[in-house]
Amino acid sequence: METERLILRPFEETEEDLALILALYSDPEIMCYVPYDLLNGEQAKAHLKRIAEEWHREKARNFEMAVILKDGGTPIGRAHFHLQEENDCAMIGCMLLKPWWGAGLAEEMVLAMIDHCFDELHLHRVIGLCHPDNIASWKMMERCGMRREAYCRKNVRYIKNGQERWEDELSYAILWEDRKRDKEDRKWKRQKLHSG
Repeated sequence: METERLILRPFEETEEDLALILALYSDPEIMCYVPYDLLNGEQAKAHLKRIAEEWHREKARNFEMAVILKDGGTPIGRAHFHLQEENDCAMIGCMLLKPWWGAGLAEEMVLAMIDHCFDELHLHRVIGLCHPDNIASWKMMERCGMRREAYCRKNVRYIKNGQERWEDELSYAILWEDRKRDKEDRKWKRQKLHSG
């Protein structure tokens, strides 16, 4: 999968991808709104093995991708989608290393994943979840045309420093017809801008 600035490709059991996983999952600031504890080197290696092997399973549902900058080939994050075939639905998500926060790259990859889910996988609905305090995340989903559907109280078990706690969660979604309408609206606005 490609965007204007990014390549999203399956994770592989390589030193480069292991370094990326470790950089993401060992950083407390990046992991602040992720419900899992930080990973050490051995845990990162086991995690990479699991997500790389998932691509080769016969009935795979969870697809984790390394996010690579086209300009220079630098690994900068991860993206994923989890298929819920019984509902023609996918849950999507992403993480970026801190130097690339605020550059519009998360929005770029989320829009690409939404389009892939609708245009290539022919799904009906795409969802995204985030912590209510993760304002950048839910604002980005709204810019991508996703709508807030629920505020779920104490819906996710977080494990931080070995301690469990329950946290709230926001649920966002976009339907195929919403995305089609958004694309048509943007096309019409571009045509009006160029004709006027």
